[in-house]
Amino acid sequence: MKPFCFFNILLIALLAGAGLSLAIGLPVAPVIGTLVILSYVIPRQAGVLNATLFDLARPEGDSVGGGGGIKSSIILIQGADIEWDAYPSRTDGSVITEDIPLKAGKYMHRFYMTQGTIKPSEKKLKGENKDCGGFEIGLAGFFPGIGKAVQKWKANFGISFEGIILIENCATGTVYLIGEPCNLAQIDTMDTSWGEDVSKKKGTDFAFLSKQSTPMAFYEGAILYDPKSASW
Repeated sequence: MKPFCFFNILLIALLAGAGLSLAIGLPVAPVIGTLVILSYVIPRQAGVLNATLFDLARPEGDSVGGGGGIKSSIILIQGADIEWDAYPSRTDGSVITEDIPLKAGKYMHRFYMTQGTIKPSEKKLKGENKDCGGFEIGLAGFFPGIGKAVQKWKANFGISFEGIILIENCATGTVYLIGEPCNLAQIDTMDTSWGEDVSKKKGTDFAFLSKQSTPMAFYEGAILYDPKSASW
């Protein structure tokens, strides 16, 4: 152990031990000694840096670094509709194999975006010091037109939406998940435009954003959609 760390522990033990000995009426020295010993015996929380480093080789296949290929409908799950007490944990830090549990009568919902405009993003979120930080994960895309349905969605969820986002690779069927418990995805920006002519876009650019402690996950559970919905 580094000397600086040892003296920090010793100083904390002296201060805490003095107060504790007065409170319980025991001699100061045994109390301080016990606190110092416990600081070494009690295991600390294991963080990401305690994982064993492994090789990261090139993925198999052609054009594995090429973009595109995302289905035109992403899937939104309202945070208030999820049974968070039963929310599954990740396997290997990146895979959710179980179904996301929803409350009775609640479902996952499609959100259309024009093919070729859907752009997921993920970057390291720098913290103020070495003990904080995480990942900033976003999803941007274009919804065409300025109709009653999209305006109704904006009015109800444009400001208050918080939840989980699922995006699917059209070719492989791989589903990616954005958001985590207590760090849900939200609407970051909405920008509606009406083009000057038919070659210019008319509709809304939506951007979702999540600042979370873990990177984007793979979701291998079921898609629980409303069987009565015409959009499916």
